[in-house]
Amino acid sequence: MLNVLQLFNIMKKYLIGMGNYAKQDDSIGLRIVEHIVDNELDKGFTAIEAGNDGLSVMGYFNEDVDEILIVDCALVDLAPGDYIIFDINDVESKKLVGSISTHEGDIMKVVEIARGVGYTIPPIKVFAIQPELMEMEMGLSSTLASRFDEYVEMVISEITGEDD
Repeated sequence: MLNVLQLFNIMKKYLIGMGNYAKQDDSIGLRIVEHIVDNELDKGFTAIEAGNDGLSVMGYFNEDVDEILIVDCALVDLAPGDYIIFDINDVESKKLVGSISTHEGDIMKVVEIARGVGYTIPPIKVFAIQPELMEMEMGLSSTLASRFDEYVEMVISEITGEDD
């Protein structure tokens, strides 16, 4: 049986960009979300820049949220610029974290903490882009910059469930 939200197609979907503008390709998630918002492409979902504050994402962990897609760069053993989309429940973090802070970017650890304190975890997928450069410098590598429009298209397609 459909609930009222499904009947009127009022779904809460969030696209959350993570990263750091000052570290080259680490800014890709933020730049994608910024582009989507600036060009009013956020139809059927809400786009949010979380920066590197992984703990802020916990504010979207509740029973009213239908889906979260996080876009970020990640070391995922692919060629620079290549990407993978995965369900948060299908992977385990290998990042060693001694303590958690508001600058913690390991979303898997954030989900683990949220589960531990009783948060309702909605379906979460990660659109992870393999970086090429992550030095303290503004701007994207030419590899990621050349594929930027492709990433935007793929992210929108993933969060809306529509193929172009």
